[in-house]
Amino acid sequence: MDRYHDFSLGEFVWDKSFRNWVLNPTREDDETWQNWLAAHPDKREMVERARQLVLSIRPANASLSNPEKRKAVERIVERLEARNLDRPEEGHSPWYAGGVVRIAAMMVLLAGFGWLFWLRHQQPKVIGYDQLVAAANVEMREVVNTTAQPLPIDLEDGSRITLDPGSRISYPAHFSGTPTGSGRREVFLSGKAFFDIAKDPSRPFFVYANELVTKVLGTSFTIRSFANEQEVSVAVKTGKVAVFSREDPDATDKQISRELTGIVIEPNQQVVLVRKTVKITKSLVPEPEVVAEAGAAPHFEFDETPVSAVFSALQNAYGIDIIYDKNVMDECPITATLTEMSLYEKLDLICKAVDASYKSIDGRIVVEGKGCRNN
Repeated sequence: MDRYHDFSLGEFVWDKSFRNWVLNPTREDDETWQNWLAAHPDKREMVERARQLVLSIRPANASLSNPEKRKAVERIVERLEARNLDRPEEGHSPWYAGGVVRIAAMMVLLAGFGWLFWLRHQQPKVIGYDQLVAAANVEMREVVNTTAQPLPIDLEDGSRITLDPGSRISYPAHFSGTPTGSGRREVFLSGKAFFDIAKDPSRPFFVYANELVTKVLGTSFTIRSFANEQEVSVAVKTGKVAVFSREDPDATDKQISRELTGIVIEPNQQVVLVRKTVKITKSLVPEPEVVAEAGAAPHFEFDETPVSAVFSALQNAYGIDIIYDKNVMDECPITATLTEMSLYEKLDLICKAVDASYKSIDGRIVVEGKGCRNN
């Protein structure tokens, strides 16, 4: 936030973080800005002027060209700044308190170019499959699944992609021909597909699906990214993947890094990106599945077993963190056969038995309860 100390009125108006706070405030953003204003009271009036100006810019029909709209905003900002410098230090009113006429005039001026300002500087650019493939600058093979059944595709590195009906994917014949020149494995998806990626830490595997980038070293996961849908999702079956938006300021660094950087998700976790706002949320998949390896089949029959041991068994079976107070729960015994139940049915029954409750938070299960010591 230190960089804002020397900002001019125009710089505040054009700053993306500032506009997000004004137009789509979150509790965290509001707290951050209010704390900054408390520490810099000398900037409060300029921030208020910038805030009023941003609020006046709303989508509207317009006939002005792009450069004209930008220049119009800049001229208004320059006039406001000049007016502020010329006014006396004492006995003045705020620039926006000059009566209804001034505000109405500004609204009329801004209505003419507000829509494109919003489109270019507030809303993220929508990125499509065709654009991504065209920008790859390397010859691609495209597979389109026109059948009614999932279509398996084997890649030269040993990876396999199972492409859903109505979906398409593009990939190079040889990964050594990718734009990076380093053999980085890259594919482009439109639709839905399951990926089972051969492990190769020296060559991360990338899936580009509209605005979302998925980076893996070797794992299995599903991506859904249809052009006519407003969300892109990634759900992990085994291993770990990292996801980030192409609009992320650090996207290039995250791609170059040999590590999994970004939002890291593990088995039975998913992320969903809202394309319009590029907002990414992390959660559990709707129906978590057992991920224990073959030969280590989970045991879901319990006889007077401490609930802490039951939670541990579920955590190992599903690969999901279950957070609880072991000291409180240790003395709660569970006798039950949970083999045929879904994870959530298991949790419902267990929590009911020990007078507890649970929530799914950020891809984890959090259990709250008083335990059995006082029962």
